[in-house]
Amino acid sequence: MFRIFLLFLFLTNNILSQTIQKCKFRFDKYLNYKNTLNNRVIFEKNVIYLLDDKGNKETAIYENEIALLADFFSNSDFKEQRHFIKQKGLKNLSKQQFDSIKVKGVNKRKLSKKDKNLKLAGYRIAIDPGHSAANLTDAKIEQKFLYFVKDSVNSPNDTIKLFESVLTFNTALLVKKMLEEEGAKVLITRNQDNYNSFNCNYNYWLKYHKHRVLDSLKKSDIISVHEHKRLIKLKDRDLFWEFFRDFDLNNRAKIMNDFFPHASLVIHYNVDEKNNPWKQTTKKNYTMAFIGGAFTRDNLTNYENKIHFLRLLLTDQLDKSEKLASSTVNLFNKYLNIPIASQHHADYLAEKCLNTTSSGVFSRNLNMCRLINSPLVYGESLYQDHETECVELMKMDLNYKGVKTNNRLLNVAKSYSQAVTNFLLQE
Repeated sequence: MFRIFLLFLFLTNNILSQTIQKCKFRFDKYLNYKNTLNNRVIFEKNVIYLLDDKGNKETAIYENEIALLADFFSNSDFKEQRHFIKQKGLKNLSKQQFDSIKVKGVNKRKLSKKDKNLKLAGYRIAIDPGHSAANLTDAKIEQKFLYFVKDSVNSPNDTIKLFESVLTFNTALLVKKMLEEEGAKVLITRNQDNYNSFNCNYNYWLKYHKHRVLDSLKKSDIISVHEHKRLIKLKDRDLFWEFFRDFDLNNRAKIMNDFFPHASLVIHYNVDEKNNPWKQTTKKNYTMAFIGGAFTRDNLTNYENKIHFLRLLLTDQLDKSEKLASSTVNLFNKYLNIPIASQHHADYLAEKCLNTTSSGVFSRNLNMCRLINSPLVYGESLYQDHETECVELMKMDLNYKGVKTNNRLLNVAKSYSQAVTNFLLQE
């Protein structure tokens, strides 16, 4: 009997220590950008500590709490998470707290009975089609468009005019149709190709919502009186970059998180960074995808970022995101016949990302990769300014179940759809 008890203790301690080890492995692989967090996070045998700006222990996560808190972070909203972390401190959870969190951590992504005829029945997929500008006025503010004459000598009328917002929205509609055919419930964060997540364009928001939103944020003490005055006076372009862009991204993530998706897709189209200001074509074309991670020391001075960091550290969302992203990149490569990027193919891949073990998948500390509470892929399928892609992307010569599109967008959509289907059915 005593031997059985000792064996039980050994197995229990081994499982718990491996949980700490898994978090440390995740920290090293995805989260600790070039060792900049070494003095902000400490892993000990039975506990993980987060340190404040002065190096003092601020938050402790004990080994017997990890599984419970992983469920809690996966199945709660940000307000609940923030309240919990403020109360947590360095103390072990009491039995009462344990029981309370257990109730709050009910699995909101648990599947109901499956339909034999619809393999994705019960699954929820959230899609964010990046950006919102679909006219030159808004696009010049957002800086997400191509507008140039491809060959002014031989073909002076061959004008390239592409808005990334339109491409991403078109792709999202295609993916939605494909996934819904398999029984999935699909959410898209905006309703039109020229809308942001508040379902209006930027000019409309400026005219009808700017003052109301900023006044509300001042009243709630989220911004100071001084900051309110400063933002009110900013030019439209400056306000977009200093306030509205992040405000919109936060709202996109909230819309997705409130849906409690089983997987999330963030759709973007890339350009050759060396081709700036994108007034001509490039011969370069690579496919890649991002997932969360690559936190720096400065990130953890922000209280909200600490909460997102803890969620990514304690849950298996990053591990699952790598699987989803890897499948997506490989399908991009297959259907689009575009080479997969490695870290030396772009400065931002070398300077702002961590390599994963999956080809073409990089941990990067982008807002959406940090804010979305589910496994995700942030896809960059192709370069819009590539010499043949820009021409093909201009076409709208196909009709897929009522959506006008082209062969390139259709193949991108097929890649996302197959990747997320394969990922969900393998879970």
